[in-house]
Amino acid sequence: MSKKKVNTNKSTSKIMNNNKDLVSIITTFYNARTFILNAVNSVMQQVHDDYFDIEYIIIDDKSPDDSRQLLENYLANHPNPNNINVKIFEPDENLGCGGARKFGIEHATGNYLMFLDADDYYMKIDFVYRAYKEIIKENADIVEFGMVFNQPNGQQVNSCVNQRMVVEDPHIAEILLFKDNAIKFNVWTKIYKKELCDKFEYSTERIFEDVRTIPVWVSLAKKIVIMPSCEVNYRAAGGSIIRDDVLKTRLGTISGIASLFERFKNDKQVLKAMYGRAMVDLTALLDGHSSNNPGFNEMSQLNTYMLKYIYPETYKDITYNVEDDPKASPYREET
Repeated sequence: MSKKKVNTNKSTSKIMNNNKDLVSIITTFYNARTFILNAVNSVMQQVHDDYFDIEYIIIDDKSPDDSRQLLENYLANHPNPNNINVKIFEPDENLGCGGARKFGIEHATGNYLMFLDADDYYMKIDFVYRAYKEIIKENADIVEFGMVFNQPNGQQVNSCVNQRMVVEDPHIAEILLFKDNAIKFNVWTKIYKKELCDKFEYSTERIFEDVRTIPVWVSLAKKIVIMPSCEVNYRAAGGSIIRDDVLKTRLGTISGIASLFERFKNDKQVLKAMYGRAMVDLTALLDGHSSNNPGFNEMSQLNTYMLKYIYPETYKDITYNVEDDPKASPYREET
């Protein structure tokens, strides 16, 4: 696929040391004019040292608003004291979040990867520095950090572990992801070795692409470090599926988890953790509603699909099989 590329800081490439490590930070945007400059500014302020440089890959996913103009005006009129090498790419067509991230990974030249969504920002100017130092010190594949979640009602919630953890067993790591939430599905709370990310392509699904990707990266990691510090300010922008469509959010999460069951079918404990995580979404949607609730049949089908992996011999005894009658339910109210 052809691309449009703008190197907004040509002088930087001349002074970057080829013997240094390189951290590539990837931001994709689409209709992001409200917050994108907060994200970009937080990256441009990141400090580094003699051991690594920072490359900032920005993907304009055919955004129809003036986000690109705002971005280029900012980069042209603000100093770059930390010599961040900024590159803007644009695909030939809109790829969606997952496809745009994959596009960004393909154009990143660093040996370490980080991500930042256009409506979020790094809260401290030395975050990338500390993330890099930690992954180097531990020779880890992934280092995970916490986040501050800005809720729609204006409240802020910290999502962070209480103590530093080092995980060298992929089975335990998956339990920490699906059951304990110590590892997050979010791609942007972590730093990765790029060689790990290259082992499994980022999902190009247009919804809940991270749910389909992060568990695989976690399963492939030989060592993961989880840090007890909140570093990313997370904001689900207005118009996003997470805020505006509860049904699609729940279905998307469950579908993303279910798509990975085949990969983890030999680890029943992980399968049960995945199932439990998915059922949280099912319960949240259907709590207090009858089976007439929108999405019930589709979720019931997903429920049956997942239980087949956990209890292949007895699943029909413990769940209604909507595949036999997709318009019916044992709990449907009499009319």
